Amino acid sequence: MIKRREFLKAAGVSAAAMSRRTMLDAAPNSASASVPGDSKYPKLAIKTRYSPQRLAFAASAGYDGVIVDVNASFDPDKLSDRQIDEVLASARDAGVRIISLESMVNHLALDPGERRQTRAHFIRCLELAHRLGCKFVGTFCGGMKGASVDEQAKELAEVLNEQYLPVCEKLDLGMGPENYPCDINFATVPATWEKVMALVPSHRFGLEFDPSHFVRQYIDPIQTAWDFRDRILAVHAKDTEIIQPVLAKVGIHGQGWWRYRIPGQGLIDWPKFITVLLQAGFQGGVAVEHEDPFWDVPHGDDGPEMAQERKDGFILAARFLRQYLPGRMG
Repeated sequence: MIKRREFLKAAGVSAAAMSRRTMLDAAPNSASASVPGDSKYPKLAIKTRYSPQRLAFAASAGYDGVIVDVNASFDPDKLSDRQIDEVLASARDAGVRIISLESMVNHLALDPGERRQTRAHFIRCLELAHRLGCKFVGTFCGGMKGASVDEQAKELAEVLNEQYLPVCEKLDLGMGPENYPCDINFATVPATWEKVMALVPSHRFGLEFDPSHFVRQYIDPIQTAWDFRDRILAVHAKDTEIIQPVLAKVGIHGQGWWRYRIPGQGLIDWPKFITVLLQAGFQGGVAVEHEDPFWDVPHGDDGPEMAQERKDGFILAARFLRQYLPGRMG
């Protein structure tokens, strides 16, 4: 694996980026006195696990809210009414909103028992999101090994139209998949989205749009965002850097020629991308998904409090994105 210093040299990253401690000394250190209200603009957030410490950090770094992962510690089947009230109180105390939840599961599991259990649990995730004041739940599309795209699209449309979207309509929620390519997420590119959306007319089903995944597939994220602008319900803010010296040696089927970065340190044209969102009237969450190893340390995301190096990445991302996002500018 290429070392950090070798990577910086090969990729031509600015030397200023290496002096991050000096750059970050002036980071905000106090939470907002009040929770940001609804506005006609996108809401800047961080994608994270839940803890009161993480909510407080998000506010101190200038974020409007958080996108919370559903996991073993934050599960609608385990959270009591009292615990849900405590989560809401923590958000109020910190001065941020819980903007949406994420439950990345396989809705198309081949085993009938697993499929029933997954779908019932996801409905409970929708109900939890409603109780927390969210308007969106992110997920995957699911995947059926050995099935064609058309077969998977038909099966997904059935569960959406018959089970999930009636709940979303009742609870005033949207839902949709992130476009991360993996075995349990078959619909991650425009051609597949078109097949699914032709079968699912409700706009309560949309996209959790992550432009970073298109860069490494050589799909234009700006044009794709414009083409599907009326179906973008949530956004992951993450960048991708192509390391040309490595790509020239290993090719696209090799390893180490691309990496995820925090927004502004990769190839995405963020002013153009955010302009698409603003022109489309997008009002959902723009959640920084921090997968950049340059602004992190091993185990930096463990525990209720993130490592300072990881926090630095979120702080830099907020400073960069705030240039282009109206709203909470203070």
